[in-house]
Order: sequence, then structure tokens, then C-alpha cells
Amino acid sequence: MSKNIVLTFDDACISHLEFVAPLLQKYGFGATFFVSMPDEWYRPNPGKFLSPQQILQLHRLGFEIGNHTLNHAGLQRLSDEQCRDEITALNNILTGVGIPLPVSFAYPGGPYAPNAARILPESGIRFARTTEKAQWNRRTTDPMRIPCFSVCSKEQDNFDRALELSSEDDDSAVVILYHGVPDEVHLHCNTPPELFEKQMRHLYDNGFKVLSMRDFGALNLV
Repeated sequence: MSKNIVLTFDDACISHLEFVAPLLQKYGFGATFFVSMPDEWYRPNPGKFLSPQQILQLHRLGFEIGNHTLNHAGLQRLSDEQCRDEITALNNILTGVGIPLPVSFAYPGGPYAPNAARILPESGIRFARTTEKAQWNRRTTDPMRIPCFSVCSKEQDNFDRALELSSEDDDSAVVILYHGVPDEVHLHCNTPPELFEKQMRHLYDNGFKVLSMRDFGALNLV
């Protein structure tokens, strides 16, 4: 019996399409790409983030596209209507280019936002990821509060911690979060390509089952 790993990638970095996706395909891995498209990132950094058409390419390669709000908004300080607007605005961009309505969501910045959690199902969201460090059990974990381990240059140890927590329980997985590979804009969460390749090779060589959030959580969609 294999151990389940859920791979997630935040912020629509161009490296997700140019480097990450081909490597994941090489190993037959699934993943969820949580996209956000704030003008304050895109405008001063042309070519560093994915366009809607490039996000569509990821979808066509078989990867899940998740909602990370349009403006990477701190949801805890927003009203219900503002939260809805952030989620719906991004959904409209994604569905407008032919991407299915997302069923997975990642809280911008990572912290759980109970005010947003109440309204996420209204937009079709079934699974929402925080950055709390724990295992995800799809039968017992609150689907609006799924934990994960964030991995980057400064947090390499979290990869080992995540794998140590993984188990051969079919209902359990460990979620790993990456940002850009590399991340040329948000250097604090950069992952060097050589480190990422080494980690993916480790998952492959050790027989981990690597999935998207949507695919691992599918039991709860029935």
C-alpha cells in the first residue's frame, strides 16, 4: 500500500508551466495549482506570472486549477460580500477561458479564515487549504480547513517532516505547498529547481502516490 502525497502550488508563477508541470508529467504525478492574479504582482513583473491562457494549458495537461482569490486578499478582514467578490471574480476569469469551476481553494497567506469558510461552498468549493501543519484525513478533517506543509529554500525541513507524518492509510494524505520553482518575484518562498527535482525524485523512487486535492478528496464528493 502506498502513502498519499497531495502537491499544491500557489500564486501562478510562470515556472509552474515551464518547469514544474513537465517534471510532474515525467513522474506521472498529479497536483493542484492555486492561482491568483493581483495587478500589483502582474503589472510590474511582465512574463513572471501565468496568463489565463497559460493557466488553461496547465488544465489541459491534466492538472487541477484551484481558486486563490483574484487579488490574494487577506480574507479575515473582509466582509462576506467582499470575500464572494474575490472568489467569483477569479472564477469568472477561469471559466471564461474554458477552465472548470474550481472545487479547491487556498486561503491567501495561509491562515484559516472562518468567515470565508462559511461561504466557500456557495461557490462550489469542496476543499480549502490552510498552512496548518498536520495530516489530512478525508473522513475526519474539516474540508474547509485542510492542513499542509510549506516547502521552500528556508523551509526545507518541512519536506522531511511531511514525509515522516505520511502513512499507508488510504484515507490520509500529507499536503505539500510550493510557490515558484524558482520564484523570481517572491524570493522569501523561492524553491530552487534542483532542490525540487531532488524531492520529486525521492517521492517517485519511494513509491509515493502523488495526487491533486480534488482527486484525493474525491471520496467526499460522492
